[in-house]
Amino acid sequence: MNRTLAKMSWKNLWRHPQRTFLMIAIVAFSSALILVMWGITDGFIESMISAQIDYDSGDFQARAIGYGDDPLPQNGLTPAEIAQIESALAELPSNWSSTVRLETGGLLRSAYGTLGVSVRGIDPERESAVTLAGTTVVDGRFVAGPGEIVLGRNAAEDLDVRVGERVVLLAVTDGSTASQSFRMVGIIDSGLTTLDSVVFTHIDDVRSLTNWPGASAVVVSIPKGTNRNRSADRLEEALAGRVDAEVSTFFELNPMIEVMLSGSTVKLTPFVIMVALLAGFGVANTVFYSVLERTREFGMMTAVGMSTKQLGLVILFESAYVSAIGFLIGGGVGYWVLLYLSRVGINFTKLLGDIGGAFGMPTTLYASTSGLYWLASFSVVVFTGLIAAWYPARRAARLEPVTAIREG
Repeated sequence: MNRTLAKMSWKNLWRHPQRTFLMIAIVAFSSALILVMWGITDGFIESMISAQIDYDSGDFQARAIGYGDDPLPQNGLTPAEIAQIESALAELPSNWSSTVRLETGGLLRSAYGTLGVSVRGIDPERESAVTLAGTTVVDGRFVAGPGEIVLGRNAAEDLDVRVGERVVLLAVTDGSTASQSFRMVGIIDSGLTTLDSVVFTHIDDVRSLTNWPGASAVVVSIPKGTNRNRSADRLEEALAGRVDAEVSTFFELNPMIEVMLSGSTVKLTPFVIMVALLAGFGVANTVFYSVLERTREFGMMTAVGMSTKQLGLVILFESAYVSAIGFLIGGGVGYWVLLYLSRVGINFTKLLGDIGGAFGMPTTLYASTSGLYWLASFSVVVFTGLIAAWYPARRAARLEPVTAIREG
């Protein structure tokens, strides 16, 4: 019997094609909008995290306990502690990569000005296995040895220096400052505003400037798809009893980003609910007027033997068809948009150029294309459509045959 009612509902839809197309368009638009909004929001989050990890922070870092509260070189890791950490890493998966860094604050001076910078001393060979900072060079080359320095594009413009020219770096040491002349060998442009104020030089130079033989952190990179939190826990377990160090994940290193992302997810939920209600209201409104227009028809159907329950099912079937067709169209269009944006991205240079530095956002963001968005959008739209059709179906089911024929 339900199969017969389903066929009848399908035929009823196309007896009024304009009304049917209107309902389908409402559901399709809502489906596409929900799908695209979820994909862009998740893509925004993934783009930000991935860019920070790939070009700057690595997946997680082992640091001296308390270093984050007072990040002076002398509060960092000693050579003995570095050796213990690297010994522990050697017992973990061989496809993990690591490097050491020594960071401090400083003042960079050229013949044309001065600029406050964050100084990052690196091991060039090991750094290239952990981050992609070296691939962002737009002029010259990356640091290869002592006495060389690499600046961000904005810093180079502010100081009006070019590749091959010399600059003087004044670095913060324990209670004083020390200076050294460097030859600028390259300019980077990562699109990541947090790196604009970072200058790269060899770790031996920073050790000499700060008079500290150790490092600020041992930075670890793991293969894509590996669980970062579990991997960080594995390193912490391996370090237990060996050295007093803490392993910090990306969000522990960047608490402001975590707060911002949590807020964006919360703010998205009311918008999705609003779009779902819009779709439901559109379907309910159209179905309701459809029921009013077909009052005589429904009265005749009940007069010839159709039960009120069956009549209600006919209305629900019609709403289900409309929701399903609308979702397939809107979902297809929405997913195509996400695929396009996942490859091309959205350039927010003008917007993020001013505010992105505070949160370390890349200037080009890419959409995410998880298939779960289909399921989520389908559940929201179809469920909302069925709920929206409940009242019109209930009204049709309560029609008295004689009254319905007379009202029609």
